[in-house]
Amino acid sequence: MPTYPENPNNLEITASSRNPTDPPHPARPARPQTVLLTGASGVLGTALLPYLSHHRVIALTHRRPLSSGAEVLAGDVTRPRLGLDVASYRHLCARTDAVVHAAGMVAFGSGRASMHAVNVEGAGRVARFAADAGVPMIHVSTAYVARYREILAAGGNRAERAGNSPADYVASKTAGEEAVAAAGGKVTVVRPSIIIGDSVTGEIAEPQGLHIFAQQVLRNRLPFVPSDPASYVDFVPQDVVARAIVSLLDDGAHPAEHWLSGGAHALTCDRLVQVIVEEAAEAGIAVRPLRVLAPDVVERLVRPAFFDVVPEWAQTRLDRLLDMSSVLFNEKPLPSSLTDVPGIGAAAGVRANEDAWRASVRRLIADRLGARASA
Repeated sequence: MPTYPENPNNLEITASSRNPTDPPHPARPARPQTVLLTGASGVLGTALLPYLSHHRVIALTHRRPLSSGAEVLAGDVTRPRLGLDVASYRHLCARTDAVVHAAGMVAFGSGRASMHAVNVEGAGRVARFAADAGVPMIHVSTAYVARYREILAAGGNRAERAGNSPADYVASKTAGEEAVAAAGGKVTVVRPSIIIGDSVTGEIAEPQGLHIFAQQVLRNRLPFVPSDPASYVDFVPQDVVARAIVSLLDDGAHPAEHWLSGGAHALTCDRLVQVIVEEAAEAGIAVRPLRVLAPDVVERLVRPAFFDVVPEWAQTRLDRLLDMSSVLFNEKPLPSSLTDVPGIGAAAGVRANEDAWRASVRRLIADRLGARASA
């Protein structure tokens, strides 16, 4: 059963307790493994590679180039045998000791077909490879499978209006877990919530949903926030997810389910926005006060009153904001078992979450100011 993490010693442990120059893996396993990593060029894969440096990594890549010390193997998780010929597939099976499947389609606007091909068929093919190789697999899903029905209900018909749908994404990840289970084998499922930048530096390979929300706030482009002020905004820093995955791998990747989320320690919507405003003020950026309106109020009152007189681009922006709100803002905490992962307990806690969010906001502001200076 999912659990909600508590700090047993009532300690306030901050994200800054990790020095960015500290080694990512203080205790190394006795025997390095050959790990097949999918999605190595993505947000999570990029964060994982430094923490896997004590293993031999084979990075299965499709399109994006990879700049790391890993061995690169061209392939495609949506194709039979991962896009490899029979001999190459068998050779890879013989070489591999473990699989970390971090590849996934996360762009809400990519369409149902693309999401199904990568998140469902691709997950199933990687799981079948792990079963053929007789090795354990760590499959990266999402914590939002716990809220699939709520997200589907909250999305209404906005997905069609906005041209994107978090409901389609969560549906594909739910089906992906089923495809992985159907393949058999020894599988560990990890379910992170929204991934943000490094808990200390804020660095991330590519902005994610919460970063885009923060950018809109910083640019004064949001007329309001469609949420309850007390709703939870659950995120987890990329380095925490990477450390958790590698910890589970080094511990033997025993079949289990792990919810990598803030849970009851997630920030509220009100505090999340306050941190953005505070960091903006520190940097000399003026951010207008934001009203918080429940999404149903927007649908019942704002849309009928104003949508006939605003341009189409403004309607689309609002639709996307409303659709994203069904994922970003949660009435109840998501399940969390982060503190059950060996060596990760210090990352849990409201203070640690706020420090990590500040780091991401500071990085966004620094990148924005840097772009202005170079313009």
